[in-house]
Amino acid sequence: MAFHYDISVLELLDILGCQPNPDYQPDPRLPALLNDFLSRACDHPLFETADIWTGHSDWTSYEVLEERIEEDREFYEEHLEELEEDDPLAPFFKLPKEQWSTLVENYLEIGSDYAAGVVEFGIREGDLSQPDPIVYMLHEGDAPTGWKRFSATLSDYLKYVLCAVLCCETYDTGMEVLEEEGWTYTECEKPEDAPMIPCIFDLAVCCGYDPDTKTVLAILSDAKCKAYQITKEG
Repeated sequence: MAFHYDISVLELLDILGCQPNPDYQPDPRLPALLNDFLSRACDHPLFETADIWTGHSDWTSYEVLEERIEEDREFYEEHLEELEEDDPLAPFFKLPKEQWSTLVENYLEIGSDYAAGVVEFGIREGDLSQPDPIVYMLHEGDAPTGWKRFSATLSDYLKYVLCAVLCCETYDTGMEVLEEEGWTYTECEKPEDAPMIPCIFDLAVCCGYDPDTKTVLAILSDAKCKAYQITKEG
């Protein structure tokens, strides 16, 4: 098969039947690309267990920090003199919120690993005006200052989200939804010419499309590699 790898994630969503939802109201804070993606993903069963929030984000990383501090405020106030430097929340408790930017930037959170919530994904508030900003992640075991680059661009993150769904990274949602809609899944080897998009650590993804056979290719490579050809019957 001759797969086209320069296809955009929005084109792939259209091919898979994820049309813009007329009820979706664009969030003025978000890059247009993310609003366009969410307009196709919101309320669509394909993204029911995806690592992206398909509604408007209600949280920034500072708001999450505020909630955590409020939960332990009584303890901190009683033990202010004993706070250790390695307490990850202590530096934030000691400063007014207006000065938190001296410790870490604020992130608009746009997703998390579904159900477990161990990892949060976000875009720096200062980058939201960019058309294709970097996406960062924070693991629950890291300090609030430990945000790391997850993908070089928002486009790459969205392709990861789609590939994770199509390749059933954690849940079989993608396969179950698409097979009900008349798509056929065929496991395959990763094509040698597939241009893998690197994400954090050893994670890499790739999407392609063969218009002649109407076949979507999805690849997710991490500890092991999953690759599927997904074809619409009829």
